[in-house]
Amino acid sequence: MITKNKQSKFKAFFGKVLEPIALGLLALLFIIPSITVINLEPITKNIKKITDILGVTTSSEVIVDLVGGTHEILSIEKIYKDGDDGYIYNALLTKRESDFYSKPILQLRNNSEKDKILTFLGTTLSPTRSEIGLIINDQAYRLQRATGESESIEILLKPKSKYDVYLTVESVVGVQFSEEFEMKIGVR
Repeated sequence: MITKNKQSKFKAFFGKVLEPIALGLLALLFIIPSITVINLEPITKNIKKITDILGVTTSSEVIVDLVGGTHEILSIEKIYKDGDDGYIYNALLTKRESDFYSKPILQLRNNSEKDKILTFLGTTLSPTRSEIGLIINDQAYRLQRATGESESIEILLKPKSKYDVYLTVESVVGVQFSEEFEMKIGVR
């Protein structure tokens, strides 16, 4: 009877304490590898081109970099790649007095051995009687007329060259609200 009593106590103890622990460990044995496999990403998914190996640049593309900085009428500047051959630049034009404003916004680099043609098309959603343009390599271009009409600009980017791009805003009258400006940049 003593052994049966010990067996029943052991079964009761095992059923109340050890069995939940054993089941938890068994569950972890399957859950942890499953979570690990789910969180793995193939290494080929986001491989970026290695452009700088031991200081030697081998990239043969046009690079558009955001200059950044602060300005009294330009804020929330962003640039992002749009497909394989383009970029989109966004900025918020804040309320402003009637005046001429200019700010460096982008730096263009042609790392290839060939000429590249860049196309710029920029606009705001509402006409505010402001002329919006670009200054690229000391040459002025108009993107949007005071009437709100947009124009496309094409420039030639020489091989191994670097240009700074300035955004110009000339307001004939004061603008009392902020507006979003978007510019598409195409590369050929």
